[in-house]
Amino acid sequence: MTPPTRLRRVALATLFLASLAGNAALVRLWTREVQRSHEARLDPVGLEVHAADRAKPPPAGRPVLVLFGDSRAAMWPTPPELTGYTVVNRGIGYQTTAQIALRIEADVAPLHPAVVVLEAGVNDLKEIADLPERRSQIVADCEANLRLIVERCRASGATVIVMSVFDIGDLPVWRRPFWSDEVPAAVREVNAFLPTLAGDHVLLLDSGAALDDDRGKVKPAYQLDFLHLVPAGYDALDARLVPLVRGLPAPSSPTP
Repeated sequence: MTPPTRLRRVALATLFLASLAGNAALVRLWTREVQRSHEARLDPVGLEVHAADRAKPPPAGRPVLVLFGDSRAAMWPTPPELTGYTVVNRGIGYQTTAQIALRIEADVAPLHPAVVVLEAGVNDLKEIADLPERRSQIVADCEANLRLIVERCRASGATVIVMSVFDIGDLPVWRRPFWSDEVPAAVREVNAFLPTLAGDHVLLLDSGAALDDDRGKVKPAYQLDFLHLVPAGYDALDARLVPLVRGLPAPSSPTP
């Protein structure tokens, strides 16, 4: 066998193996999406996720701070500096702002929180890649839902800290054909809207100031994947969150 022939065969074998690996990754992705679809139909609001914790009596003795939102909230470790609070995490992966809004009465109000840290919106906006014709409506609905969530959390007596939607990280190769630059553009649009929510007992946390590099993108060192953070990223957010919380008036303990 001549060297060129051997090289061609090696190249073909490499391409074949790469194709198999790519197809396997797509099958896993498709399987996960089908599973998520089934789960959403069975429990569209996700009330089963925190059902066991919800069955327990509300925390006593210290004021409650709720981390509320989607997977980015669900993955947020308890900030160790917030020793004066009982921190309760009520994040659920994959949820849109519409789903999060429907969980307030179950996952926030019974806790009588002093503070709610709201992190939400990216799961709405990333759908623009698949539904480009609905871009305007998706953005409008996201903004309306965020306003509704803030109002309802305020009605429970909480101070609400609204975190801006942190940007999309570096896209993996498999996601690039199914993506759109309109997604980060919509993130910027919603973030420009968020200051309109600020007011009495409603504060903003600028995630970009905590996480972004000089490109205006989430620093690679903070990226777990293109949507999520490693613990160091949450440490950077805590550096912004903790002073905000400490600057609030002294809260009272929850009253059932």
